[in-house]
Amino acid sequence: MPHELTQDEKLALESFPLVAREFCQFVEQTGPDQREPFIQQLFVQLTKVCEVANRLPWVDPTTADVEINQDDIQARADECFKLSEKLRKVFGSLDSYWDVFDPTQKEEPVNGSLARDIAEICMDLADSLDLLESGTDLNDVYWQWRFDFRSHWARHAGSALKVLLLNAELP
Repeated sequence: MPHELTQDEKLALESFPLVAREFCQFVEQTGPDQREPFIQQLFVQLTKVCEVANRLPWVDPTTADVEINQDDIQARADECFKLSEKLRKVFGSLDSYWDVFDPTQKEEPVNGSLARDIAEICMDLADSLDLLESGTDLNDVYWQWRFDFRSHWARHAGSALKVLLLNAELP
């Protein structure tokens, strides 16, 4: 049985497309000559989009199956690669880091990329915005936003925030 949305959840649903669009535009408009201000503002932008996404409500999807277009997936992967290459130049030596996938388990660290993390987040947010504009049932849109955050891009955001916090000159 669906629950009635709280005022906070309604505000998150209203705010999410705005902060997602703001984040994507911010990332896409940076250049290699803007490293320090970009990194400082990136921390703020990333925490803002995570905060709103975390408040998104749990809703049941209306549709059981979603069509997946392989051409769209490949196009998005190409966009993600191009954006991560651009961001590598901005981050320089800050780009590469070591991390473990599940910090509750003893496992070998893997090499991560701050540029790849941010590009993955941007692509998921762009997909969220596209879904909203596609005419898809709103419950399906809201469910997908929450699912993508919890299952994918929150992990990238957590890694990116840790790297930024530990290694960058933040205000």
